[in-house]
Amino acid sequence: MIFLDANILWGVTLNSSTADLLRALGAAGIRVAVPWVVMEELVSQRALLYDEAHAKAASALNELRRHVPWAAGVPRLAQVDTERHREHWRDMYRQMVEVIEPGSEVLRTALFRESNVLAPCKRVGQKGDKTGSRDAAIWLTAVEYARDHEDEKVYFVSTNTKDFGDGTEYPEPMKSDLAGVEGRFFHLTSMDDVLSRFAKQADPDPEFLPALLAREETIELLTDALSAHLPTFASKTNDGWLNRRLSYTRLGDDEEVGEGGSALGWINPPLLTFDGVSDVTARSIDGQDWYIATVRLFASGFMLLTGGSLIPAANALEARVLVTQDKTGTRPSVLRCERPRALTAEEVSRIPNKWTNWQQDLGLPFPAIRLPRQASAGTLPLTPSGSQVENISAIISMMINSVLRDQSE
Repeated sequence: MIFLDANILWGVTLNSSTADLLRALGAAGIRVAVPWVVMEELVSQRALLYDEAHAKAASALNELRRHVPWAAGVPRLAQVDTERHREHWRDMYRQMVEVIEPGSEVLRTALFRESNVLAPCKRVGQKGDKTGSRDAAIWLTAVEYARDHEDEKVYFVSTNTKDFGDGTEYPEPMKSDLAGVEGRFFHLTSMDDVLSRFAKQADPDPEFLPALLAREETIELLTDALSAHLPTFASKTNDGWLNRRLSYTRLGDDEEVGEGGSALGWINPPLLTFDGVSDVTARSIDGQDWYIATVRLFASGFMLLTGGSLIPAANALEARVLVTQDKTGTRPSVLRCERPRALTAEEVSRIPNKWTNWQQDLGLPFPAIRLPRQASAGTLPLTPSGSQVENISAIISMMINSVLRDQSE
């Protein structure tokens, strides 16, 4: 288990190389966590910056209103929602690390140490104010975990060598805290130390990853891993259309081919086509090579537009993926994914033209299909297990019934 202090994660974003590394370690079976106190410290820093920025914006708008004679001339600022902001950042950090809750004894001991100025607590300022209960709780959470998990090694990582030391020598009572666990409790002072111990640089094979990612079975695994970025109406809710809007490029042979826009989602999971790989790095984790790379994929299939039209379309996804291959087969995981984007004109020419086969199978022209106005996500006759043709046929049947119903009225 690796425990990280707040100073290791402050400033780390989801799309950073540090975040990629943390997720890679987790995928390799090496647990990375923060004490609960660290999580709340990180979140509070973000929330305080938000509160400060919101207060400045509110003050600026109020000042502006004094100089604008018409009431509608100044926009209104939404109410501050600090708890929502905190929860957002908790979710962000949980995508990189686990959170370990401290026991009640840890919290009591941390407060006792601050009251009695026992390490890692201390006095600060001219008045000698007591501080450090949070540092004590962070330290003791890692120690408590080591005591409760006798079969595990624990790595404590912090750049705060002033209060925690560098692992070579500890003041009391920190030295006594480690009695009985000192042989499997290790103190690191930077992410570089973590890298050198757990994820050493390896020489990537330039041909291995592109060949592996182009395989059909790997594409199927990536389709599952990227499902959150390929929303379909098989995952619709009863609350109406999906709120998410997807960028797309129209496919086909009419004059609107290549025109970009915003769609509601795919009718069925789209066809993914591997288009290339870049920014490849390789790390040896626990004796096994793990590749981290940016993979570009094209998704193509039938999309439902916001106006109700059903069209053949495509978009591009760029995902940061982690891939390894062992005796059990290929194991790809998606570390993060950019929002799907429309294609360039050059990219459109590389999309497999499979939609024409679907058009022939259905015997219908595209993009002439349009849903009846009363249709909603809750009324679409789609099923997760339905094929592309089955689901499209179901929509067409619904449209025909709607037309017949209108004529009878």
